[in-house]
Amino acid sequence: MTIVESITQHTKALSLSQQVEAARRIHLLNPTAQQERVKILKRTHGCLSEADGILFEEALADSRRIKVNV
Repeated sequence: MTIVESITQHTKALSLSQQVEAARRIHLLNPTAQQERVKILKRTHGCLSEADGILFEEALADSRRIKVNV
């Protein structure tokens, strides 16, 4: 059995929400997706004021905390 076949087999046993989460994580590992994120970050760097940036970071931290506790 290949690695992809093994992953596919294990993924079938997951709930739909777990399958979506697995797909998101796999997508994040893709080098093309990583390069796109770097391009977007470079284009948007400095677009927020310092106050807005702090609020954004706090909201992001809260969303990660909520996600971990789910």
